Amino acid sequence: MTLRRPEHFTHHHAQLADVRLHYVREGRGRPLILLHGWPGFWWEWHKNIGPLAESFDVIVPDMRGYGDSEKPDLSRVDLFHLDRVVEDIAQLLDHLGIEQALLAGHDYSALVLHKFVRKHRDKVIQAAIINPITPGFEGRYLSPGHFPESWYSQFHQLDMAVELVGSSRDACRTYFRHFLNHWSHDKGLFHGEELEIYVDNFMKPGNIHGGFNFYRANLSITSQPWTPLDRTISDCRVTFLQGMGDPVVPSVWTDLVTPWYSRYTMHYVQDGGHFLMREKPAYVNKHLRDAFLK
Repeated sequence: MTLRRPEHFTHHHAQLADVRLHYVREGRGRPLILLHGWPGFWWEWHKNIGPLAESFDVIVPDMRGYGDSEKPDLSRVDLFHLDRVVEDIAQLLDHLGIEQALLAGHDYSALVLHKFVRKHRDKVIQAAIINPITPGFEGRYLSPGHFPESWYSQFHQLDMAVELVGSSRDACRTYFRHFLNHWSHDKGLFHGEELEIYVDNFMKPGNIHGGFNFYRANLSITSQPWTPLDRTISDCRVTFLQGMGDPVVPSVWTDLVTPWYSRYTMHYVQDGGHFLMREKPAYVNKHLRDAFLK
């Protein structure tokens, strides 16, 4: 099957209060916002956009600091706190004249959506989250026992991290290939042209630094990613998809979901890892349609 490259999509930009966001848009129907994680950018949904656009108005932004969205002052870590990203998404909906939307995400955008469905409940029809991250996650993620998987989050705190990873295209490829494949059920999934598109993205000025700043602002040993509002129960209807082979957000951590949601369903994918939208696109597309077309 021919790879649908980034240039094969329709690209837009939106000037918000303090950042200019890039996004891709395709399809007609109820608005569906697809949010990416790290290491990623909007294109990690490239196998989902077309099929979902048959049923939805699909909008896929790059979060601030990623892809072709603006990089705020990279020396100011506070500009990359997830609460700012939440407001970016709310402002993007306002910019597009969208009162309510369906939202789906994973990895960092799992945290964003946990916050968004509380802070902007009136803007959310339903949500879907791949490999959920909720309050309580950070304690397990940063624990000594999980350090073999989470070490990179502390490496990202170092000034030299950006310079080392961005020192050459080969260094960039080696670093990001490790996470893309190690976190997948199929350890050789990302290769060839697809991998090079990820490298192209991260070699753009500021993209490595922007992604690392998300860890500096939200998942250092001293950061506080959650607000009191984030620790309340949400009545938003949420569909969770969990890869049983995800090493960085293990399936046993789904017990953390129960205290925070009163209306949710949980689906486990036996042969799936961290990047279910890429590993199991047909499965993800079906479950999003099943949930969001009700």
